[in-house]
Parts: sequence; C-alpha cells; structure tokens
Amino acid sequence: MPVLRIRTALSAALLVLLTACTFRPSLQQQVEQRLTLLSRTAELGTVEYTVRKAVRARDEGDWFKIGNRRILFSCTAYIKAGINLEQLSLDKVVVDESTRSVSLVLPHATVLSINLPPEEIRLEYEDVTGFRQKFSDQERQALLKQGERDIVRDIPSLGILAEAEENALEFFRPMLEQMGFKNVQISFE
Repeated sequence: MPVLRIRTALSAALLVLLTACTFRPSLQQQVEQRLTLLSRTAELGTVEYTVRKAVRARDEGDWFKIGNRRILFSCTAYIKAGINLEQLSLDKVVVDESTRSVSLVLPHATVLSINLPPEEIRLEYEDVTGFRQKFSDQERQALLKQGERDIVRDIPSLGILAEAEENALEFFRPMLEQMGFKNVQISFE
C-alpha cells in the first residue's frame, strides 16, 4: 500500500512538472503581458528639446503718454514628448504566430511636459523713457505667459512630435524582434 501511494504521488508530481514545463504563453499573450507592464509606466518619453525664446514688448507712447517702454526677456523651455502608454489598446495588437508577424498600433506622440524654470528666465533689457512707469510684475508675468503660449504654438514646426514617434519605433521594433517576430509593423493613430 505505501508503494502505491508513493507511485501515485510521483505520478502526480511528474504530471504537474510536465504540464508546467510544456505551458508557454502564446506570442499574443507574451506581447500583451509586456505591453501591459509598459503601460503601467504611463508615459514613454522619447525626446526632449531645449528651446530658447526671446520675449519682447514695446509700448510706444501715445499723444497723452510721453515716452516709451521696451523690455526683453530670454527664457529656456524644456519640452518632453513621447507616447502616452495609458492610451495603448491591447485590441490593436495583432499576432500571427504561423508567420511570426505582429502588428501594433500606438497612440500618436504628444507633448508630455513643458518646463520653464524660473532660474532660467532673464531680464536682458529694459528701457523706460519720458514720464512712463516701468513694466509692472503683472505685465511681466503676462509677457512670459505669452512667450510660453508662443512656444506651445511653435511645437508642430519644431518636428518634436515626429521625432518622438520615430524614437518610439526605435524602442518598440527591437523589443518585438527580440521576442522572435520576423515581421514587425507599427503604426500610429
């Protein structure tokens, strides 16, 4: 009787080991697992630009104002762009195991952050003539906010989003090829 129990226990253990060793997630499951882990990071910053901007204002005197006011600031902005991985949909992953092909649709690159450090904003020039008052703190802040809006407006012409998507391709393609895919297609929507 004890020999029968040992054989049964050994047979059960062997069956569990064989089942555990032969179970391997499908390529679709492997890709989904890896993308799920990546999406927990929320953002994949793929490019950072440093933009220097001159912000100037000129307030010429009217007939009732005697004198002029001019001011010039220089500021530095750090723009980070990449892929918002929270928008990544696993429904947009198609795997063909027979041809070792994968198709992945990523969200378009977006600006992830814009940072204008106060310590990198400098007053370069200010000239007040006649009976005019210097620019107030509120006017200076309004000018700097306009400068920030100008930077945001100019982002499409900088090419930062296109470069962020190109760098995202350079991140995802090798990852998928390393998983054994021979044909990798990545697009953005």
